[in-house]
Amino acid sequence: MILANVKSRVPSALSIAVCSVLTCSILVLSPQSRAMSLQQAVLQAQQHDPWLTGSDEKEHALTAQGAAADTLPNPEFSLGMLNVPSDGFAFNQEPMTQFKLGVKQMFTRGDSRAITRQHFDELAAQQPLLRQDRLAQVKLNVTLLWLDLYTAKQSVGLSIKQRDLLEQLIDIAQTHYAAVYTSGQKNLTQNDVLAAQLTLARLDDRIAELRTRQGTALANLCQWLLKEPDNNKHDPSVVIAARFEECDVDDTTGSTLPRLMPLPMLASVDRIDRHAIAQLLSQHPRMKALNQGIAASDSDVQLAKSQYAPQWGVNASYAYRQDDDANRSRADFWSVGISVDMPIFSSVKQDNLLAASHHQKEALRTDYRLQLREMLAQVDSLHGQYRSYTRRIAHYEQVILGNIAAQKQVSMANLSHDYGSLSQATEVAIIELDARLEQLNLMNKQQRTQAKIQYFLPAQNQNINVSSQSDTFKAGSPSFKGVMSTEQVSAQPSEINQERHP
Repeated sequence: MILANVKSRVPSALSIAVCSVLTCSILVLSPQSRAMSLQQAVLQAQQHDPWLTGSDEKEHALTAQGAAADTLPNPEFSLGMLNVPSDGFAFNQEPMTQFKLGVKQMFTRGDSRAITRQHFDELAAQQPLLRQDRLAQVKLNVTLLWLDLYTAKQSVGLSIKQRDLLEQLIDIAQTHYAAVYTSGQKNLTQNDVLAAQLTLARLDDRIAELRTRQGTALANLCQWLLKEPDNNKHDPSVVIAARFEECDVDDTTGSTLPRLMPLPMLASVDRIDRHAIAQLLSQHPRMKALNQGIAASDSDVQLAKSQYAPQWGVNASYAYRQDDDANRSRADFWSVGISVDMPIFSSVKQDNLLAASHHQKEALRTDYRLQLREMLAQVDSLHGQYRSYTRRIAHYEQVILGNIAAQKQVSMANLSHDYGSLSQATEVAIIELDARLEQLNLMNKQQRTQAKIQYFLPAQNQNINVSSQSDTFKAGSPSFKGVMSTEQVSAQPSEINQERHP
């Protein structure tokens, strides 16, 4: 009678446990309406990024340097006494004694003033492009940290739900063990219960590790969400203390799954068109900043050429003479002259300066090509990773999790009918948890890869010519179908500025 009551309670308890596990993914993945969104976090991080303020100050400094360089050198004034007799030091004793006031003005070589100003203006124009790249980097970093925090939270939630299932299985097994022990059947031993309890203890340690990972992800995200006060800018200790006090994060931060922009063309092709991708990469702010640096090096070349021009100067002076002892008037003197600095004997210096400026410009061109190659290789690698993660997520969704669910159903049915194994049921539960966590990690890697591709290709939603082969993979998890949309957007990539392209 006792055994019958136990058997009647076992399927009911198992069904409750199964329902709790089946609904755990829905409960864990459901967004929190009151949580901070990724867009809000990105905006807050961008608004309070000190690097942007520093870049703006650099731009103003370079502009001011250019304005200062486009001015003439200061005139030189001179004041002196000439030809004063040493025997009496009288100003009216000798006719050559003079009080002289002079001025001298030098002019820069060629158009060096305008060229120098152009050079600083070109460098100043580089800063807005660097700020655009910084904004994209901040968005990427916050997105990656948000995904890590979201994955850590979901991992903790899945593990806790699975722990509840194991506790229910152990309670059922202990009750079942007491019933079968009194009836003389030894299908379930105390060792099975102890093994399940050990599995539960190891899962507790695993949950503790996941919570630590969650705390680390939250702390890393916090450094981008710090708000810097407007006052006390010159006291770093006060600023740092105020920052940490105003880190606006809570338990709801990172609870929502971010929805990134889709990859219209790259999600469904085997190989990318490198030429088309290179055109898009050339419009990246980082590449435009390098191109702007090359334009600034053109000014260096022109400035080196201007050193061959002569440097002119103008001088003028007025000399006052006092009347002699007989009150006879002495005429004052006016003097005007010009000077020129001809680079005749120092031509080796000008030649080497010009050669150095040319080599520096070519070095910047090389840096441009190397950067373009590196970014192209990264996009190609990220594209392959994205497709691989997509296939693996689909495989987990369609094959692995389905097989585990079937095995789980069989093991629990056997356990409920008194001929199953508790160790087998707990093993299947752990296998299911591992599979769900691995699928969650794959989704995290897929989203991270997608965010990186969007950083390199901010105009990736434009129409790209691709080399497509037969594609057999399907979209991954239903929750990510919107992310892996292959809808094309009819837009053409902007043409490269041929005049500024190195």
